Amino acid sequence: MPKISIFIGAMLCLTGIAGYAASDIKSLTAFIPLFFGLPIMLFAWLTLRQPSKAKIYMHVAVTLAIVGFVASAMQVAKLEEFGSVKSSALWSMCILCFILVGAYVQSFIKARTNKEG
Repeated sequence: MPKISIFIGAMLCLTGIAGYAASDIKSLTAFIPLFFGLPIMLFAWLTLRQPSKAKIYMHVAVTLAIVGFVASAMQVAKLEEFGSVKSSALWSMCILCFILVGAYVQSFIKARTNKEG
């Protein structure tokens, strides 16, 4: 799970950097995916470094992914223009966070069933 989190966190970071670079209007809001990707990568790295605290770190990372998904989905719903840099970055963040949340849920269910059985 940490490796998936690091990969998706890196993709979020790249989305933020590419969105900023491709945008005509230079705004810090273009870095919002980066602001979610960096802490997700950090907590995934901490999970690898301190396995005894993995449960805490993974729950923090999934919380960030849920907030990222909800925030980007709300903005996608308000979009008036499609095909722009902004819409591409929002859709990318929404999809990446959704995939990460799904992977975490699957991981948590698997861990729970292994613990019970």
